[in-house]
Amino acid sequence: MRSYQKLHYENYYAQCANGDYAAVTRKECFAPAEVPSSTNPYPQKWFYDPDAGYAVRLARTKEGVDLGMRNAADLKADERYKEHQSRCVWKGSDNCNQKCGECCRQNTHRTVELDKHWGNDNNDDLQSVFDFEDETVDIVASIAVKDLLEAFNALLEKLSLDDRELWDCLKCGLKKQEIADKFHISVDGVRYREQKLFAKIRADKMLRSYFSND
Repeated sequence: MRSYQKLHYENYYAQCANGDYAAVTRKECFAPAEVPSSTNPYPQKWFYDPDAGYAVRLARTKEGVDLGMRNAADLKADERYKEHQSRCVWKGSDNCNQKCGECCRQNTHRTVELDKHWGNDNNDDLQSVFDFEDETVDIVASIAVKDLLEAFNALLEKLSLDDRELWDCLKCGLKKQEIADKFHISVDGVRYREQKLFAKIRADKMLRSYFSND
C-alpha cells in the first residue's frame, strides 16, 4: 500500500479527544506518533481522503483507531480495484500471444471508455446483442452493446467495491472455486453473492427494460 503521508493535500486537520477537528500545518499533522503507554494504549492513526484533498491526524482513542483502520482498508481495496482495472484484459488469455511489443491489443484495459470506437475484430458489420430472456441468462456474456455501456457503467459506480470486484471476476471467467478462494468464502457463498449482484443489475431502472422480451 502506498504511503499517503507522501501525498500533498490542500488541508490538514487534527482531531481532538472530544471529536472536534482543528486545522493544522502539514508538519503538525504528520508529526511523529507518540508511543502507546499504560495511560493511553491506542496507537496513532490517520485518515486520508486524496480525492477531497485532506488528511486528518486522528485522536488516540478507540474510535480513532477504528476509523483509521477502516480508512486504510478502504484505500487498500480501492488500490487493488484500480490496479485490477488497469491490467490488460488479454494477458494470459487464449487471445494473448505473449508478445506485448507486437500486439495491437496491448494495454487494453478493463475500464471501458465510453467514447471509444466499438467493433468486433475490426468488422463494424458485426454487432453483439444484449437480451435477457430469463433468469438463467448469462449476464457476463451479454454486456456488449455500446448503447447500454453508459447505463451499465453508471450502475457499476453505485455498487460496492466487493460487488465490482465480484463482477470483474465473473467477467474474466474465473471459476466459482477461484472466486471463493479470492474472497475467502465458500462456493455457496459465491453463488449467493452472485445472485444478489444479478438481482441488483436486473432491478436497475435504466437497465430493467432490457431484461424482458416486452
